Amino acid sequence: MAPLPPKLSLLFRHAVAVGLLLLALPTLAMSVTFLNPGKSDEKFWVSVSQFMQAAAESLGAELEVLYAERDPLRMLGNANKVVSRSQRPDYLVVVNEKQVGSEILRITAKSGIRVFFINNTLSADEQRAAGRPRESAPHWIGSLVPNNEDAGYRMAQQLIQTGRKRWPATAPLSMLAINGDRSTAAGIEREAGLQRAVAESPGIVLRQVVYGEWNQTRAREQTEVLLRRHPDTRLLWSANDLMAFGAMEAATAAGLQPGRDLLLSGLNNSAEAMQALRDGRLSALASGHFSTGGWAMVMLYDYHHKQDFAAVGPLERVEPLFVMLTPAQAGRFLEWQAQGRMSGLDFRAFSRAHNPRLRDYRFSILPFLK
Repeated sequence: MAPLPPKLSLLFRHAVAVGLLLLALPTLAMSVTFLNPGKSDEKFWVSVSQFMQAAAESLGAELEVLYAERDPLRMLGNANKVVSRSQRPDYLVVVNEKQVGSEILRITAKSGIRVFFINNTLSADEQRAAGRPRESAPHWIGSLVPNNEDAGYRMAQQLIQTGRKRWPATAPLSMLAINGDRSTAAGIEREAGLQRAVAESPGIVLRQVVYGEWNQTRAREQTEVLLRRHPDTRLLWSANDLMAFGAMEAATAAGLQPGRDLLLSGLNNSAEAMQALRDGRLSALASGHFSTGGWAMVMLYDYHHKQDFAAVGPLERVEPLFVMLTPAQAGRFLEWQAQGRMSGLDFRAFSRAHNPRLRDYRFSILPFLK
């Protein structure tokens, strides 16, 4: 048999090398425990676990989920249980809920378990005490947090654009906003995005921002007062879905039709929010922050297979994971929720271990919503 030309020979050797690498990947078993801070029947936190499980199945990894039932002491107890085992997981995925992250780092410091934060990570002040990833806290290998400022901005932007189409001759166009609170990072950052969108939009007047404590009843009570105070309001930005539902109730009681007389935005992936987008009661819906756990599985998988995510970006990532959903995409979410799981999703396309030529991560839920 004649030898291959040099160029073809090089390509052949490269293809063989990549093939051998991919064949070797499944042999490196990986185990992950997720300390879920939510309740085992809490829709959002269950969806985080479901997306992680879909990633684990796709990547051939083992995933265990321990729910804290919204109890920070129980979360610390779960961390202690994991550390006390004779067979410990390779990785612990943690949410810095109620500022328990520093203590979990202390508990796991000599366990041999590597820690990765999602959704909420340690603040700068907490890092000064607990240490920085891979430095004074060497077993803390990284974090992934959704870009809440981007979510607030995109919700406001879509709400404004829809409002201008609905009332092209109305200027100024009056807007109200209901944020969650003044202290959490998510609330602060989403409001900053709102303010950026308003600043970029001549003819939009943000009359008032109130804080609904992420609560439907509180938001309804506030909206009742706001609509009497600002009866010309046409746009209402809300930092989550529950507060948007409270605003809808107040609007309906005032004789306004949500989606026609008052346009509202919301954020989440609940079935109620998806249905409200599909029937037009919500004019803008952002979702995607449930996906951090699944993307964390991809990053940990790559790290485990000698494709360290630190080679292509920061250890502590803030990513634009939110997308503005269409009614058709909301329908796909409802299918998942009816099934009670998100099975059959292929996460290998996002993995650098499976795709060595990927220069960086481009995480998005959009490919799964087709």
